[in-house]
Amino acid sequence: MERTSVILPTYNRADFLVEAVDSVLNQTLPPAEVLVMDDGSTDDTALKMQPYSDRIRYVQKKNSGKADTINQALKLVQHPLVWIMDDDDIAKPNALKSLTNLLNNKPDIGIAYGKYERFHINEKTKEKSVQGPGYWADCSGENFFQTILQDFFVHHPGMLVRKSAYDAAGPFSLEYPRLEDYEMLVRLAQVTKAANTNDIVFEQRQHDGDRVGGLSADKRTQRWIDEERQFFSKLYDQIPLASYINSTDEGLPPSKKREALIQRGVVMARKKLWTLALKDLIEAAKLDVSETNLSECETNALRYILFSKYGSPEFIENSTISDELKSIASLNQTGKAIVKVIARSQLWFIRNSFQNRDIKSTMRHARSMLALYAAG
Repeated sequence: MERTSVILPTYNRADFLVEAVDSVLNQTLPPAEVLVMDDGSTDDTALKMQPYSDRIRYVQKKNSGKADTINQALKLVQHPLVWIMDDDDIAKPNALKSLTNLLNNKPDIGIAYGKYERFHINEKTKEKSVQGPGYWADCSGENFFQTILQDFFVHHPGMLVRKSAYDAAGPFSLEYPRLEDYEMLVRLAQVTKAANTNDIVFEQRQHDGDRVGGLSADKRTQRWIDEERQFFSKLYDQIPLASYINSTDEGLPPSKKREALIQRGVVMARKKLWTLALKDLIEAAKLDVSETNLSECETNALRYILFSKYGSPEFIENSTISDELKSIASLNQTGKAIVKVIARSQLWFIRNSFQNRDIKSTMRHARSMLALYAAG
């Protein structure tokens, strides 16, 4: 059985760090080494790590950010499997065993991942409340790359990765301080295969402690959206179109090219890159495909075009998007079919906003759905 090096980057979270370290050291399958990388902490992190001196490697360094800290740690690891743990989360006791089993005797699998649940500790009562998982997508290993393009759902503490896969993907990018894990995951998924377990392998702490840049929750979310937009704007030209349908064939037949364009358009819309999304949908509609009816894959993709984990308020706030979709519907039967699916996708938002007594959003989605459906 291959052994694991744990990388635990940390910065000014001494109390949380102790719990994270304990959870890693108390695994039913112990890791071969635990590397705690202190990114220039100014609290009592060093003092809190002293009792662990015989069980961890504690490295202090100048502050350079999480991505660079992980890059430096990757140069120090001594074992073929790498588990990057966050300093405020808690690993389940059986996590490493569960993830390692997915990789055993499967050299073609480079990523093993599992589920997680969120929790919160009441500062006054110290009671722990479990809130269930955040965004999660069930997918097969074959569709892992396409699924993570739509939204990020696999986190470092829930992943065990071959060091060779990290080497093939290259170092963590310093360009996206809020998005470094997602950006890396996209690159990893292009160089290796993934396998998953339904086991909950870690607990993700929800707290109000320091985050990237000391930003408030709403500003952190906006920063994440902005960085995703920047990242996926570049990916649009970097990733071959065929990759969006799990193909390596550069010369796609028209029917497959239409499917790939729709899949990419949906991804770009979910990243709030509507100009690129609409460009793809227009090209998809114009393709000379004998079958004007959409395939099941195309229909299923379009149904979720508005289901960004950040919501899609811009869809009913920006009339340009609706006008462009109406233009697509006027092109031909394929254009009409595309727009009708998008129109029907708003039924969920109508029901949801009505249940939440948000009459304004209910009416705006209803008007949008009817207008698009009429155009289609």
